[in-house]
Amino acid sequence: MTFLELCQSLRRQVGAAGTGPANVEGQTGESARLVEWVRGEWLRIQQRHERWRFAWATGEVDLSPEFREFALPQDLSVIDEQTLRIGKTIVSLLPWERFRSDYRDSTNVREPRIASIAPDGLLYLESEPPVGARLTFEYWRTPQTLASNSDVPRCPAVYHDAIVYAAMIQYGLYENAPEVVQQGRNNFAGVYQEMVNRELPNVTVQGPLA
Repeated sequence: MTFLELCQSLRRQVGAAGTGPANVEGQTGESARLVEWVRGEWLRIQQRHERWRFAWATGEVDLSPEFREFALPQDLSVIDEQTLRIGKTIVSLLPWERFRSDYRDSTNVREPRIASIAPDGLLYLESEPPVGARLTFEYWRTPQTLASNSDVPRCPAVYHDAIVYAAMIQYGLYENAPEVVQQGRNNFAGVYQEMVNRELPNVTVQGPLA
C-alpha cells in the first residue's frame, strides 16, 4: 500500500466518518491526525531494530588520491564492518578514538587498510587511496519517512497492515476508545511477530506499543 492508501485503510479500520483523506498533504483536523499516526507509527516500527532486512543496502564511494576523508551515503545508519573493501583489499574499521590517536596523522604510504568513521559521519582512511580506487560496503539505512501520496513502506507489502494496526492504537488512545486500542494491539501483535520472524534473525520482540 502507498502512504495514502495506508491512511485511508486506517480510517476504514477505526470506522471514522468520510472516505478520505484524499491527500496526505495539507490536511487538518482528524484527517491530519490519521496521516501523522500512520507516518509516526511506521517510523516507530523501524526504530525498534536497526538491522531489518528491508533496510539493508549496498554502498560505494569513489575515492580520490588527494584526500583521506570521504562522505558516506546520507541514509547510512549502521555499516557492516566485515564488508568494507577497497577493490579486493579488506579494510578494518576502528573506533574513532583509536584511529584518531594512531592513524589520523599517519605518514604511511601503503594502500589504506585501516579506516574509521568520525563523529561527523565522514569516513577517514589511514593513507591516501590509489588512483581510481572505490570503497564498497554493505549497510543498513536510516528509517524511512513517508512524505508523499505514492511513497511505499520499504517492508514487504504483506506487513503493511502492521502500520495500520499500530496507528489504530494511537487513534483509540486519542478517542478514548479502549475497544479500538485492544483490536489494534491484537491485530498488530500477530503481523509484527511474523515480520520479526522473517525480517530479523533471532531477536526478542520488544514490549507492546503505548
